[in-house]
Amino acid sequence: MPELERLGLLVVNPDLYDVADKVFPARTPGTWGRRPAYPPFIYMILLAAISIFDTAEMACANFQEEYVWKTVREGVRQIRGDAAADALPETGPQRHHWHDFRPKMLDALEELREASRDAWINQALAQGLLAKKRRGTLVRPHRSQVITGDGTVAKPASDQTEEITFDKKTGEPKRHRVDPDATMQLEGGDREIYGNKLVSFSVRDECSPHSRVILNVDTARHQSKELDPDRQEEARVALRLAKEIRARAPGNHTIVYDKAWRGKHRAPLIRSGLTVFTRQYDGLKPQPLKKYRYESAGCTHNVYAAEGRACDRLLTVDGKTLYNPIPVKDVEFRDGNECRFYHVLEISCRYGPHTERIPVYETREDQSLDPRTKRPRFNRTEHLRIIPPGTEAGERLIGFRQDSESTFSTLDETHRLRRIPAYGADGALLIYIGYAWAKNSVALGITRRTR
Repeated sequence: MPELERLGLLVVNPDLYDVADKVFPARTPGTWGRRPAYPPFIYMILLAAISIFDTAEMACANFQEEYVWKTVREGVRQIRGDAAADALPETGPQRHHWHDFRPKMLDALEELREASRDAWINQALAQGLLAKKRRGTLVRPHRSQVITGDGTVAKPASDQTEEITFDKKTGEPKRHRVDPDATMQLEGGDREIYGNKLVSFSVRDECSPHSRVILNVDTARHQSKELDPDRQEEARVALRLAKEIRARAPGNHTIVYDKAWRGKHRAPLIRSGLTVFTRQYDGLKPQPLKKYRYESAGCTHNVYAAEGRACDRLLTVDGKTLYNPIPVKDVEFRDGNECRFYHVLEISCRYGPHTERIPVYETREDQSLDPRTKRPRFNRTEHLRIIPPGTEAGERLIGFRQDSESTFSTLDETHRLRRIPAYGADGALLIYIGYAWAKNSVALGITRRTR
């Protein structure tokens, strides 16, 4: 989509103006000090325009062009009326205007993130995404009810790790600007990248281009606790963001993430009513679930948790152990203060199949402490999945998560040299918030056109 068209959709997003008013309220009449050159909503537009024109410098340069600034003023006129549009200067803000206002955005960053998050979730609901009434089934939800999340390492403006280096030939010192929060981090499981970790969640409609809405975002700091006492690693940040979405968009939605989530992260989301899907973590040993004895048939079945699902433990003729996956006939959901999920299993037997129901949520018995180890008896959500991996339904959801990675790919391609034009974790988050506003404004504009 052309840059000017994206800018045109951005400046007619009324939520952007409302968030600017909420986070940066107008000055009280009679207040001492110089009158600001531009209202706060112009700087919100400029923040989002950085992800349209590559850098803040290019965004400000484009705002000096008559046809670009006319697009902005017409958008202001449409949303705020003639008086607000006519009160704007003849040209847009320059770099010194941006550098003067940017520190105010960083000071109010958490408030800006929260206000933006609420506006984005409300936009998704208005677009028909995350409907409270379930669409599809538990194991095959409609695309519009699948929340996908992921983390990415955003490269800073420079890869320098030392403030002063010395020229090998002349010995002269060279000074460099170093990102204070960036560290070497793994992405994709094995690639080392220097930068700041960002965690984001989004949702989109099926077969609808440009329908994706970014719902929530925050940084995951990976510095040592000595350097950053407030650090939160990716899994904990993702869990917090998912809870924030759940509180504002009630309903039995499905949320998909990668292996960073372990059982302790999935358990509270499952209790809240979300169907959580992740791939199975490697290296987990099979765990016994229950031994079923059927006196009428004279048979016994040892059911174990293996590879994310219930399996019948069998012994082969040569004495080897085989874990045979048990078919799941149905997935049951019980709503309440603490939601519950069950698998209805059909255990194959030569005397005829046996039907059993097992919980796939963290039960109170699981949470009780073992008197010997002083630990919870069983980490059920670590070993069992509501939607078992390797199934057709599981492979479908994995595809959705991979699809969400296009958001981060576009983020990289949007900015020059695939680098975030900012230093520090807060600076990277501010740029991503602007990027999300640009993306969501396109989704809002396309939705309005097609309705």
